[in-house]
Amino acid sequence: MPSADTPGSTPEVGDEPKVEPDRVPNGGYAWVIAACILASSAVTLLLGVRNNTTYGVFTAYYLEDNYFNASIHDYAWIGGLSVAVALSLAPLANWLTQVSNYRVALLIGATCVVLGQCMAGLCTSFAPFLVCQGVVFGAGLGFVLVPSQPLLSHWFDTRLSLAQGVAAAGSGLGGLVLANTTRAILEHPRLGVKWALIINGGISGMVLFPFHCLATEPTQGLSPLAYFIALYSLASFATSALNLSQTQGAALQSILAAGQMFGRPAWGWLLDKGGRLNMTIRCYLLCGLSTLCIWLPARSFAVLAVFAFIQGVTGGTVWAASTPIGALIVGVKDLQSAMSIFWLVLVIPALTGQPIAIALLEYSRNKLGRDGPEAYYISIGFCGGVAVFSAALLYGAKRHVQQGSWKVWQKT
Repeated sequence: MPSADTPGSTPEVGDEPKVEPDRVPNGGYAWVIAACILASSAVTLLLGVRNNTTYGVFTAYYLEDNYFNASIHDYAWIGGLSVAVALSLAPLANWLTQVSNYRVALLIGATCVVLGQCMAGLCTSFAPFLVCQGVVFGAGLGFVLVPSQPLLSHWFDTRLSLAQGVAAAGSGLGGLVLANTTRAILEHPRLGVKWALIINGGISGMVLFPFHCLATEPTQGLSPLAYFIALYSLASFATSALNLSQTQGAALQSILAAGQMFGRPAWGWLLDKGGRLNMTIRCYLLCGLSTLCIWLPARSFAVLAVFAFIQGVTGGTVWAASTPIGALIVGVKDLQSAMSIFWLVLVIPALTGQPIAIALLEYSRNKLGRDGPEAYYISIGFCGGVAVFSAALLYGAKRHVQQGSWKVWQKT
């Protein structure tokens, strides 16, 4: 009797339909998954601990009003701690998705994200606030971010970079909206910090719990350091060095977020067309050169606005490019394990990015006697230099993929 796998044979009743293992949807429900990750990026990378765009809005408010009677050094560790906790949990989140499924990790993450923000809103001193925002929310961020990154590789192959770029644009979309709404809530006489955090926690829950229900598989280094320094320092440079208003500082964060929303899908498309390593190298060269040539001499809001948009377009490309490049180098089968190692490597840059920027600023002020824009020269130069150096390191990865060839224009 011919088997079910023999051409022309009829499968037995009760046999499950076989799906070609190499067949990837590249469309249809795959874009629903991409949209879910886009929405989750908006509320984890922006709404929660605001380690990206809106974190500058909160920090400026905390320092201006001395909200928790804490120093600038204390606030510097909050955003970094949350990301460090998230990335440190990458192996655990990876193991959990392998022994169960994506939804278990996402449910834990969604719960921690919501609780971390809402409990932070109830805090009246800095220590419990640090635990809620840095540890509880950071754990939630890890259990949402880590499983969701390789998820798209099961739904896309030829358009993986584009899909990853679209998904990563969520942080820009969230920042564009939330940098302004958060500031409005903070300044409202009857709301303030408490309700800003609780409202943001509620919004996070409305986004992440549906994502937990929809997420499924189809049935068948250094660059973040420059990214974090630029995000943490831009608003401070505008208000402290150039004496611009807090409203203008928030506007710059919104412009940067708009750049993220536009740039990440655009770079995703370019990665698919021009080569994943090729375009990432060019992106970080542009990021570093714009930092040195535009931000460093900037003395007006208009120039800073131009830089903010360019930084938004180029600075966070690592989040859109990491998964496609990982798939290129190790393949989809080992991608989750490779991404876990990648997240662990990012712990130190994430934790130390803002403290490094503040340490360089204080060294310039206290040891070198600089003030105003000149006080930021070292941190800005360091930021631009790290981006350019990251591009050089990526060229080493390009040579590896090209089996030792130094050809610059070869598509990889």
